[in-house]
Amino acid sequence: MKKDDSGTDNGLGSSLPNFTPTQIIYYGVPGCGKSNKIREQLKNVPEKNKVRVVFHPEYTNAEFIGQILPVTNGGIRYEFTPGPFTQIIKRAYLNPNEQFYLVIEEINRGNAAAIFGDTFQLLDRLKAGETDSLGNDPANAAVNTFTEGWSQYFVQNDDVNAYIRGTENSIQIGNIRFDSNTAIRLPPNLSILATMNTSDQNVFTLDNAFQRRFDMELVRNEFDLTQPAVNVQYNAEIDDTGIKWGQFWGWINAKITATLKGLSSTEDKRLGVWFVSNMGGIIDDKVFAEKVLKFLWDDVFKFKRPQIFADGIDTLEKLINSFEKPSERKERFDIFKDKANLVAFVASPTL
Repeated sequence: MKKDDSGTDNGLGSSLPNFTPTQIIYYGVPGCGKSNKIREQLKNVPEKNKVRVVFHPEYTNAEFIGQILPVTNGGIRYEFTPGPFTQIIKRAYLNPNEQFYLVIEEINRGNAAAIFGDTFQLLDRLKAGETDSLGNDPANAAVNTFTEGWSQYFVQNDDVNAYIRGTENSIQIGNIRFDSNTAIRLPPNLSILATMNTSDQNVFTLDNAFQRRFDMELVRNEFDLTQPAVNVQYNAEIDDTGIKWGQFWGWINAKITATLKGLSSTEDKRLGVWFVSNMGGIIDDKVFAEKVLKFLWDDVFKFKRPQIFADGIDTLEKLINSFEKPSERKERFDIFKDKANLVAFVASPTL
C-alpha cells in the first residue's frame, strides 16, 4: 500500500493523503501461511480499520452487503442491517485520511460472483490521470469528480447510501459531496486482501473476469528457517518418533509429487508448512494421525493406497490405530510401505 503525505490533490481534497488501493489474492496450498501473511501485513492496523469475513458455500450477497431485517423493541420494525462490505466502506468514506482493509478469507469457498453481485463492477479502479463524474447529482458534477483509486464504475444502492450518510442529508468527503443521489464507489483508501486455497477441495472456481481485477501472489510452500517460529515448526518432533516435522514434510511432499505426477491437482495435494502446528516443539501423535494421516488417506492417496501404505492397512481406522498404538516390534512409521526410504531421506534430506 503506497501513501503520499505530500498533500497532492487526489480528488478528495488537497489536505488528504494520496492512497493507492490494493486488491490482491494470496493463493497456495492449505497451510502454507496465506492468512498469516495478511495478519503480519496488518498487525499494526487498528481493528476499526479492517473487517474480516470468511466466504463459504452458504454465504450470500445479502449477508455481505446488508439486508432488511426485523428489529424488536416494544414492537416490530424493519431496519437495514449492514454487512461487512458496507461497514468497512462507510468507515473508509467517513475517514478519508486513513487506510482501511476488507479481508476475505477463502474467497473461492463461496460463489464470489454471486456474493459480490452488482458490486463486482466496483473492483475496476480509476488509474492515474483518469477522472469520472458520472453517476452523481448533475448539479454537483463539477464538484464530484472522482480520480485515481476510486471505482471506475458505480452502483446505485439506496440502503447503503442511507447507511453511509446516517441522519445527515449529505456529507462532505474532501471534495466529494455525498448525498442521496450519489452512487456507491470504492474509495481510494479501501483495499481488499483475500486468500484462496488452490486445492481442488474448494467448492467454487473464480472465473477469469473476477481474477483479473485482483493481483495474484503465490504464497510459497517453504520453510524460512531465518524466522524463529518457522525454525521451531521445522524442528518439531512428531511425538516420540525422532523424526522432525520438516523432514517428514519434505519426504511426503516429494512422494506426493512423484506418485501423482501428471494429475492436475498434484501441487494442491501437498502439505503446507503449517498444515499442523507444534505445541512446545512437539506435534502430538493424535493430532498428526487425525489431521495428516487422514488427509493422506482420504484425499491425497485415495486411489493409490496400496502403493503407499503397508500391507494389511486397508481402512483409515487401521491406519490411525497402527500409528497411535503400534503393535509389538513395530514402529509408528511402519504404516508406510517404504519406511526405509523415509529413514534414508531423514538421514540425507537432499535425496
